[in-house]
Amino acid sequence: MKDNFDNKYTDMDNEELEEDMQVRTPKAVAERILGLLAVIGKAHQGEDPNFKAWIATNDIKNYLSFKETEFINSNEPEQNAIINFSWRAEALTSLFWAANLIEEMPALNAQFDVYSIKQLAEIIGNPKEFITTITLRPDEDLTAMETELYNQHWRVRDAQLFGKEMPEELNPSVVYERRYGLSWIIGYGDDWDSVPTDT
Repeated sequence: MKDNFDNKYTDMDNEELEEDMQVRTPKAVAERILGLLAVIGKAHQGEDPNFKAWIATNDIKNYLSFKETEFINSNEPEQNAIINFSWRAEALTSLFWAANLIEEMPALNAQFDVYSIKQLAEIIGNPKEFITTITLRPDEDLTAMETELYNQHWRVRDAQLFGKEMPEELNPSVVYERRYGLSWIIGYGDDWDSVPTDT
């Protein structure tokens, strides 16, 4: 199981966050998708020269968070970091759903193959066009899905804290990452590296 990139906020902090929250723009989501494709690609492919050329040619470094930049620039990342960033594929799944690239949110008890997205070749082949053509689901749909993922994350935490049997329809790491992605989309966190995931 992955290690959580977790942050703790008080109830007052959350109230202040919600007052200032704003759903991310389609452009911001598109750039985030490209950044995630880069770090997931590094986790899976290592120092593949074609992959590194794609990042350089398309200025993907501009879309990376601070932690992602450190990971991308590391010639020999720690195994723990590789595992954590490979799990970001599940957060990417939420972004794909938000961008209408997946019809329904995949089951929460199994990892989703982000490379199965039929538009992926077009996204990777022409990132600049993707940024200008992406569309998002309505704000109310995004908020409703984030609420659902929050509720499922609460079920995970409840089972973990009180020694209950984990619901078979939930994989803790999948739920965490899917929620992380949706929470970022609807405006939680100052940046990608600081999205609160308390329950």
